[in-house]
Amino acid sequence: MSDIYNNALNFWNQAFDMRDEDLKDWLTGCDTEDGWKELAPADKLRDVIIRELSDCKKVLDYGCGEGWAAISLCKSGCKDVTGVDVVENAIKLAKILADAYKAGDGFKAECVGTDWIAKEKEATYDGIFCSNVIDVLPPEVSDDIIKNIARIATSDAKIVISMNYYKKTESDPEKNIEVKNGIEVYVNGVLRLVTRTDEEWSERFSKYFEVEKIDYFAWPGEDEETRRIFIMKKK
Repeated sequence: MSDIYNNALNFWNQAFDMRDEDLKDWLTGCDTEDGWKELAPADKLRDVIIRELSDCKKVLDYGCGEGWAAISLCKSGCKDVTGVDVVENAIKLAKILADAYKAGDGFKAECVGTDWIAKEKEATYDGIFCSNVIDVLPPEVSDDIIKNIARIATSDAKIVISMNYYKKTESDPEKNIEVKNGIEVYVNGVLRLVTRTDEEWSERFSKYFEVEKIDYFAWPGEDEETRRIFIMKKK
């Protein structure tokens, strides 16, 4: 499991690495007032989390990446939003973007270890967002995260988890794609997707949450809305 984690961590750390010159050029031309709206990978996803979580008192963005969701919530009225990620370069970028877009004092970002969520105090957050995290991790790790999300959520918390689309995939050595255990998709040796249907994910969530709704969205350039947003409340 450590090799899987280390490979993924190195991959994402490189993905979020930006040269100082490129970052400086980008910040020089960005719209510091409304540009935050363009940070989200999809407008619909941004609008859903604002609709569901902006009224919460204390929100966690778990696996926040560059912090687009946490920044969007702060800009939409949330007074206390914490973004955490295990990827150092992601948190570095999140802090730069939060400053550029004037997210305010309610924004906090922290690079954490994999055991952070297990140590966080229970019943702390009344809003939790998690995007493209649990479906790119080994099943035993994602199950532990789901359990701890429930533990640190208040009894009235709103939980929003977004993830990739379901896709039945087969190994393809020519493309360096290997499928393990029927659902774990590795590309160039890095776990990139754990592919499950809506029903399969709902069953895993059902131990702790009631799924109120599943919304669907697409990234720019995609023809169909097949990416998923699970909107849930704690049981």
